[in-house]
Parts: sequence; structure tokens; C-alpha cells
Amino acid sequence: MSPGRAPAAAAGAAPVAPSGAAPGTGDGWSAGAAQALGAVLGAGALLLPAALAPQPGPWTGVAVAGVLAGWCLLVAAAGGTADAGPVAFVRDRLGPGPARAATALYFGGFATGQAGVALGAAGFALGDSGWRAYAAAAGVLCSAAASAWFAPRGLSPAGRRLRLAAVLALAVAWRVLGGPLPGPGAEDRAGWAALLVAVPLLFGWVGLEGAVPAAARRRTLGGTLLGIALAAALYCVLLGPPPAVSAPPPAAAAVGATLGIGSAALCWTYCRTNLQATAARWTELTGRTRRGGVVAAALIALGVLVLGGAARWGLPALLIGPGAATAALYTLIAVAAVRRPRPRPRPQEPTDHDHADPGHSERAAHVLEGAARPAG
Repeated sequence: MSPGRAPAAAAGAAPVAPSGAAPGTGDGWSAGAAQALGAVLGAGALLLPAALAPQPGPWTGVAVAGVLAGWCLLVAAAGGTADAGPVAFVRDRLGPGPARAATALYFGGFATGQAGVALGAAGFALGDSGWRAYAAAAGVLCSAAASAWFAPRGLSPAGRRLRLAAVLALAVAWRVLGGPLPGPGAEDRAGWAALLVAVPLLFGWVGLEGAVPAAARRRTLGGTLLGIALAAALYCVLLGPPPAVSAPPPAAAAVGATLGIGSAALCWTYCRTNLQATAARWTELTGRTRRGGVVAAALIALGVLVLGGAARWGLPALLIGPGAATAALYTLIAVAAVRRPRPRPRPQEPTDHDHADPGHSERAAHVLEGAARPAG
């Protein structure tokens, strides 16, 4: 899933908590657009062009963005997810079971998605997608997991903004040079239907699920829709046919190698961030330690990577798993949006028995308070 979400992105984006954006991050058009762009843009800006460009046409990306805009309006009408987070949104309307399923989708999407992030990092560093890339990807994955194990603290907000700026700068630089890698998966996508292309494309849209404001905040909601449109336009450019490059100068190879190393380093940081996010979801699901979650996520990603290497899957195929998890998560939130919130227990009026036992009322109040307190 999002390539850059720390407990805090699928799949593909900035490291913000999948459970939702922090309340009070601002209001108005600019705040909504900034929050949406910060949520969905991230490593996907590097990995999706490497995997899918050139796409069969701009309409696939436009259609995905249009569906997400409609989904955003539906969720906003139901109160939005930006304050409490998507898991709490699902819990409030569907109950603890579906909320646990949402957490499991986060865990599965993040864990499987790191195989693609690691393979993308290796492809950028080596410039190919053969067996050497898979071997290097295993090293990327193991080193990122070791870093997440020993250093659980993620990037600061300023560090995340700088990383996002670096990602966008590199993505634009690749376009100027005529495209990312010399074939890290585009040939594997040849002949795919547009619908199948849309599934890995969702890898770049993880994070929007936790950035939807309530419909009452009209300007912020308008800014969110503007952010979706801007992100869609960027992906249309990045995934479109590369510009014609006539006889690149000899220095272009050295520049491309430099960009490749920089892109690989950024993908490594996203892999580390996402393993930290997956560990947090592991703790929510099992109650076990964060370090155990890092190990579990890394083993799952390594298993997907080994399977992909044996089956000769390219990067597009590896992104189908986190993309499908993202689609399932959006569907679950949409189902929750059309349901009314579940009623919360109300304290009962004191009875004669309560007066006979002065401690009874206080104990009952604590039980009801604990039952009604929203989690997440």
C-alpha cells in the first residue's frame, strides 16, 4: 500500500497516519488541497511511472480520479474521515468487526506493497529488472526492516515535506530525460486492460481515505477536490508518453545514474516508513510488540518478492496487491458512509438500588463511558 505512510500510505504517498489526519490542520481551499496532495503524493510519483508508463491513455487515470472524487463527496456527506480517521469512521457505523477488517487491509496492503517499493529501489539503482534487481531488492527490504527495528522514530513533519519535494523534483527530472528506468516493468504491462491498469494505479492514491473533511466544511472539501484534480493531472503527465529526446548528450548517462541512486535512496526511506506503519497495525490487530510487527511485515514482503522473482513478475504485478487492498478499503469506507452511525449507550437514571449502593452509580458510569469512548 501507500509507499509512504507511517502510523502514518500505501501505498504510495506521504507518511501520514492511515488512521487519519490530525484534527485542526487548517481550513479553507488551500488547507484542503495541501492535505489531499500531502496524503496521496509520495513514492508513487516515482514507482508508478517506472511500472506503468506509458499508460494506454490518459483516460484510465482520469477515470480513477473521477471515481475517487465521487467517493470523497459520499464520505464527506457522512461526516468525513479527516478528524477521527477511517478506521474509527468504519467502527462508528459498522461496528468493531469491519473496523478490524479495515486495519487488516492496512496491514496486508502495507506489507505486500513493500515488495514493490524494494524492487523499485533496486531497479532505480541498477537500471534493470532482472534477477539482480530481485536480489538487491531483498537487501533493500532487509536493511529497511533493520532500521525500522532499531530506530522506531519516523521523520519529522519538516523531514517529510523535504522528502516529498525531493520525490517530485526527481519525478520531473525523469520526465525531462525521457522517462524513468530502461524498462523496469512497462513491457510486463503490455496488453493489460485499462481496468487492470487501474488497480496498481490505486497504489498512488493511498492516504486520501484519511483526508476527507466533512461536507459542512465546504471550502476545505472544495480544496480536497482541487487536490485530487491536481494529483490526477500530475499522474497524467508522469504516466504519459515520454517527450521525444534526440541524441542525448554523453553526460545524460551520468545524470541518469545520479537520479537513479537518489530515487533508490528515497524509495528505501519510504520502505522503512511503511514497515513502521505496518508494525503499528500489527500491534492493533494482535496486541503484540511493534518489533514483532516489523519482522512479520518484512517476512511477508520478502515472501512476495521471492514469489515474484520465481514467477518473473515485474513491478506492475507486484503493485496489484497493495492496489487491491486500497480498492477494498475504499469500498468498505463507502459502505460505512451509507450506513447511519451506531447508537451509543446512554447512562440510565439512578434507581433506588443505586442509592442503596453509592458506589454502584460511579461504577456503572465508568463502564458506559468506556463502552462509548470512540477508539482509534
